[in-house]
Amino acid sequence: WKRLLFEIIQTTSVEASPVTVQLEPEDPKLFEHPFSVLVGDGPITNLSDQAVRQLERYLNYGGFLLIDDAGGTGEGPFAASVRQLCGRIFPTRPVAPLPADHAVYRSFFMLQRPVGRTLGPGVLDGVTTGPTTPLIFCGADLSGALDRSPSGHDRFPVVPGGMQQRREALKLGVNLVLYALTSNYKHDTAHTLELMREGRLE
Repeated sequence: WKRLLFEIIQTTSVEASPVTVQLEPEDPKLFEHPFSVLVGDGPITNLSDQAVRQLERYLNYGGFLLIDDAGGTGEGPFAASVRQLCGRIFPTRPVAPLPADHAVYRSFFMLQRPVGRTLGPGVLDGVTTGPTTPLIFCGADLSGALDRSPSGHDRFPVVPGGMQQRREALKLGVNLVLYALTSNYKHDTAHTLELMREGRLE
């Protein structure tokens, strides 16, 4: 994910510090970070009610969580546990495939489909609340496509598309970060125009 932060700095106008932080979901410092990632390839277990309550607050207060399937299939025990976790955080909001015209596919780059280390299921799933989607599930192992060894070499092969697919995965990562930071910009713009029409904003 440091690689993606460098990509964000080099490709966009977003100012970022290329430092990653690991936190427990109960840690109050979670609220200091607008973009968070949960990566796994086995069932998510033993997540306390306190952790779930804090994740709920974090996501409702503007935070963003990407859940990435390191198995690269979007299926199996990890995916099943992700859906159970989402049900605990958003009991009235189902996890569902994001439509092809969702803003995450065009927040910076125009993307045809999400890819990572694998092609995955070909769609991103998410939980949408109002105008935003604060939680997105990627089944293609985006982390694996980004990961580098200490020597700076790519740690895992990307299949079947090689370097071109890795580049598309980097674009997806950029889009996810830009979406997390600007997901409600159209909603906010509409609100601003309404205030201007009412003469309350110049």
